[in-house]
Amino acid sequence: MLLPVVRALRENYPELPLTVLSQPFARPFFEEIEGVTFQAAELRGRHHGIRGLWRLAGDLKRSTKFTHLADTHSVIRSWLLRFFLALRTFPRGYKSATLDKGRREKKALVRQEDKQLVPLEHSVKRYAEVLKDLGFPLSVPYQLGGLQARELAPQLAPFFATTRLRVGIAPFAKHRGKRYDLDLMLALVKKLHKRGIQIFLFGARGEEQFLLERWVTKPDLIVVPKLGLNLLEELVLMRHLDLMVAMDSANMHLASWAGTRVISVWGATHPYAGFYGWGQEETLAVGRDDLACRPCSVYGNKPCLRGDYACLDHSVDELYKRALALLPLPTEEA
Repeated sequence: MLLPVVRALRENYPELPLTVLSQPFARPFFEEIEGVTFQAAELRGRHHGIRGLWRLAGDLKRSTKFTHLADTHSVIRSWLLRFFLALRTFPRGYKSATLDKGRREKKALVRQEDKQLVPLEHSVKRYAEVLKDLGFPLSVPYQLGGLQARELAPQLAPFFATTRLRVGIAPFAKHRGKRYDLDLMLALVKKLHKRGIQIFLFGARGEEQFLLERWVTKPDLIVVPKLGLNLLEELVLMRHLDLMVAMDSANMHLASWAGTRVISVWGATHPYAGFYGWGQEETLAVGRDDLACRPCSVYGNKPCLRGDYACLDHSVDELYKRALALLPLPTEEA
């Protein structure tokens, strides 16, 4: 979700030297934005733990002559890093601002008594507020896309040799409260495939890839991890899809950045918390608004209060009809 903000910052302040600090996996996303330097935080190696953050502060001091510091994460780790940077650069010669996550409003959104079910400020706008506090006001257009045009990876050529509709399916999420039943998602895949649609299945290497491979009974069901793509190549693949079906997960945000419409499936969480795909139409979010207990979690990491995860009880036919409505297919006869 930070990508649209970084893009807008570059466009509004093209002469501003800009360095993004994040974990190594994020490098290709930010380096494809012209004029952005990326610095990796090796949190599982050199920069692990408190001593590692102290080393990271030293590395930043030596490599980056920054005048402004934007903490768009605002967690204990980033707080410690800012503290160590202040110690290492005393007297401090830079201006600092940190993200207001709106924790109080989010708590009111998910509590069961006197729930305040109202749309909260989107995280993208919260990131922009940090930059405004540093003296760089900017407007981030609410639109899909931002990824530069790139050619598909060579191994994808056989799958794009013919003109047909292509849909991505990303059935996984980190927490149980955000995961749709895999058997039901498989049923959706079969229904879409029956209409002649080519399906690309997204997941992580390892257990998720193993589960997806069990689904593959037809050559038009492509397990993306088997193709050996890097993250940027997967992003380019998303750009060439006609539609994506995903959970409230990273793939929803990546497809949004790629410029692809996403039918997002929601459970314990809610788009009102400010984590909806940037640029996506509100009507593309599928959620059980008839449950008084929902949302019960900001991130989906809390156990279900009912014990049955009814918030994820979405009809396969509902998802199927929504997908068909967004694809240029002839109306299916009953």
